[in-house]
Amino acid sequence: MRFIVSILFVLIVFHQASWAQSLQDTIQIEEVVAHADYKKYQAGVKVETISGTKLESAQVGGLEHLLMRYTPIYVKTNAGGLSTIHIRGTAADHTSIMFGGININSLTLGHSNLSNITSFLFDRIDIQYGSSSAINGSGAIGGAIYLGEHINWVDGAKAKLGYTIGSFGARMYGARVAVGNGKWELESKIVNNQSKNNFPFLNTIGFDNREGTWETQNGAAINNTNFIQHFNYQFSPRKYFKSALWIENSWHEVQPSMLENSGSNDVVTELQNNNLRFWSEYVNHENIINWNIGAGYVQDKQIYNNIPSQLIQTNRFIASIIATQKVNTKIGYKIGTQYRMLTPNVYSYSDTVNLNEQNLALFAVGFYQINKKLRSTINLRQQLVTNFHIPFAPALGLEYKIWNNETDILKSTFNFSKSYRIPTFNDRFWPTSLNPLGTPDLKAEDGFSTEIGVQHKHITESFSSNVKLTMFYMDINDWIEWRNLNGPIPVNLEKVNSKGVELHADFELHTGEFISKFNTNYTFNPSLKIEAGKPTQQVIYAPKHMVNAFYELRWNSYSCIIDGSFIGNRYYEYINKISQLRRALDPYFISNISFHYDGLKFRQHNLQLMLAVNNRYNTSYQNELYYAMPGRNFSASIRMNLYTNNK
Repeated sequence: MRFIVSILFVLIVFHQASWAQSLQDTIQIEEVVAHADYKKYQAGVKVETISGTKLESAQVGGLEHLLMRYTPIYVKTNAGGLSTIHIRGTAADHTSIMFGGININSLTLGHSNLSNITSFLFDRIDIQYGSSSAINGSGAIGGAIYLGEHINWVDGAKAKLGYTIGSFGARMYGARVAVGNGKWELESKIVNNQSKNNFPFLNTIGFDNREGTWETQNGAAINNTNFIQHFNYQFSPRKYFKSALWIENSWHEVQPSMLENSGSNDVVTELQNNNLRFWSEYVNHENIINWNIGAGYVQDKQIYNNIPSQLIQTNRFIASIIATQKVNTKIGYKIGTQYRMLTPNVYSYSDTVNLNEQNLALFAVGFYQINKKLRSTINLRQQLVTNFHIPFAPALGLEYKIWNNETDILKSTFNFSKSYRIPTFNDRFWPTSLNPLGTPDLKAEDGFSTEIGVQHKHITESFSSNVKLTMFYMDINDWIEWRNLNGPIPVNLEKVNSKGVELHADFELHTGEFISKFNTNYTFNPSLKIEAGKPTQQVIYAPKHMVNAFYELRWNSYSCIIDGSFIGNRYYEYINKISQLRRALDPYFISNISFHYDGLKFRQHNLQLMLAVNNRYNTSYQNELYYAMPGRNFSASIRMNLYTNNK
C-alpha cells in the first residue's frame, strides 16, 4: 500500500511541475493520429506502445518479462515453460496475439505461450486493452497484442547482432540482417533463447510462507529458436507486396512443482512445439478505392514427452480481401471479408466426428470526423461458422477534445463493443467422462464492454507529460470453464463481470545534458464470477491491484533504468464448500535495475552494452501455486548495429 501511495504522490508532483514549467517555455502542440488501423478505426480504445528502450531492456526470455515489468497486465507464469496472459481479469484465451493477418493463438488451447515469443524479433509491441472482436474476431474479449514489424525499404544492407549471458544458464543469441536496393527487400531474423533454470528457491511446502527449505530447481530447462524471413517488393510507393514466414521450434521441460521437485534430473517431462506461420499481402493504395489482399497458412504441432502417438496438430488456411476509401478528410470506411479453413489432427478426438471447420467473417468499419473536436468510429462484424451460431459484434467509439492549445490537449473518450469467443477444438471435442465425443453443444461466449477515459497531454521544450485515466466495465455471458466432474469437463457459466480503473502516466524532463523519463501504471480490477445459487467470487489468478513504475536517467551515451512491479494477492481456488474459505497467493514486489552504454560508434555503426540485475531484492514469490520463480539474477548484453548504404 505504501508503494501505491508513493506512486500517486510522485504523479501529483510531476503533474504540478508540468504546469509550472509551461510558464517558461511553450511550443505549439499537435496531436499525432496513429496510422495503424486498430487506432484509426477504433476511437476511444486504449492502445499503448511499448517503447524501444523497454524492448531493448527485456529481450532475454519471452514476452512475459516485458509485460509483467512495464504494463498493468497479469501473466500467470512459471520459470519459463508456460506463460499465459490475463488482461482486465479475463482468461488466457481472451486475448488475441496478432502477427500480420493471423491470430497465432492455438486452435486447441485457445491461447499462446508468451515464453516462446521473443521481443528481439519485432520492431514494436502494441497492446489493446478491452474488447476488439469487431476488429480481430473470435477471442479478443480482454484485449489484443500486436506484434509489429516495419518495412524499411533498405537500399544497401543493415544488421543487428545481439548476445546476452545470464544467471542459471540463460543465453540469448540473435541476428537481424536486411538487404535491398530500395525496390525489393530481404530481411532475416533469428533468435535462440535457452536456460537451464537451475536456480535456488525456498520450498514452502509444509511450512509457513516465511519459512521453508532451500532447494535447487530441476527439470525446468528451455531451448527456443525462432526464425522469421521477410520478402517485400515495391512496385511504387503506394503499391507493394510483403510476406513473412515464421518458423518456431520450442522445447522445454515441464517444470515440476515444489511438491514434485526431487533434486534429481533423471526423470523429466518434455514438451515440443513446432509452429509454421506464413502471411503475405498485396497492397494497392494508388486508386480511389484501396485494396489489401492477403493469404496465410499456419501449422501448429505439439508432441508430449517424445510420444509420437500423442500428436496434437492443427492446420489453417486464411484468405482475406479489404477495400478502403477515404471519401474526404472527414469520412472514411473499410469493408472486407476473411475466410478460414481449419483442420485438426488430434490423437484424442473421435474419428466419428467431422472436425473440419470453415468460417467466413464479414466486416465493415468507418470513421467520421464530425467537427474539429469530435471524432466517431463504428465497427460491424458477423462471423459464420460451420454448424455454430456466432453473435453479431458491433462497436462504437467517440473521442472529444475538451481543450487544445499551444501546450495542452485534454480529451475524453468513450467506447462500447460487443465481443465473442468460439469454443476451441478442445472445448468441443476433447472426450469427457460424460461423452466420448466431447461437448459439442457448448455455447459461444458472448460479451459486451464499455470504457470511458480522460487524457491530458502537455508538452514544452523541456518537459512533456501524458496522463490517462480509464474506467471500464465488462460482462461475459456463457463463460467457458473446465471443471472436475468425475474428470475434466467444460461448462458454460452464467457470467463473469469485470470492472475497474486504470491509471497510466508518462513524464519526460530535459535538464541540460540529462534526460529523465518516468512512467507508471496502476490497475484496480474486481473480476467476479457470477452463478445462480453460489456466492460471487473474484476470478482465480486475477489480482485486484497491480502497480508498476519505470524510471530512466540518460546522460550523453549513458543511461540507468530502474523499474518495479507490485502484484496484489491472487486467489488460486474457489470457496471450499465445507470450510467456506478460499486461499490466495501472497502479494509481492519485484524491482530490476540496468545500466546501458551506446557510445561506441564508428561512422554509422554502433555498439551497445548493458548490465542488469533482475529481482534485485531477491524476492521469493509465486505466479502459479507451488511453482518457484528465480530470485536475484544477473545478465550482460552486447548489441551491434551495422549499416551500409548504396547512396
